[in-house]
Amino acid sequence: MKEIKVIGIGNLIMQDDGLGVHIIRELEAQGVPEGVELIDGGTHSYDLLEFLADADYAIIVDAMHAGGEPGTIYRAPLDELGIKPQENMTSLHELHFVEAVEMARLLGYHPEILVFGVEPKKVDVGLELTPEVAARVPRVAQLIQEEIKRIAVG
Repeated sequence: MKEIKVIGIGNLIMQDDGLGVHIIRELEAQGVPEGVELIDGGTHSYDLLEFLADADYAIIVDAMHAGGEPGTIYRAPLDELGIKPQENMTSLHELHFVEAVEMARLLGYHPEILVFGVEPKKVDVGLELTPEVAARVPRVAQLIQEEIKRIAVG
């Protein structure tokens, strides 16, 4: 079976920005097949390089500002999103997820990367997701479970 990593990105103290971590917690409660690793990526994207290096397939979950209504679910391969690394990074603290992917590729690692995002309603100090985004957590977890099954048989 392919090495599958599901990585939730976000800051739990910034309301809807914590979506990715909430999804990881939901998947932990549901359980995932053997060989699937669930990772709380939090806000330390530079740490993700090691996870990307030993993954055949990475599913990334994050809040995604794409202009839709709050709670809109997005699914796309990373390369189709058109997100580019920052060119003038001055420290590792500025390293974001996209830069970690770029670094992994430069080092010769090329996992397939699929992104699930949910349009946030509010990104402000607070521990709870907004109702619109919280309502989407079970559906996104279900979609990820379906994706894991698809990868496992493919």
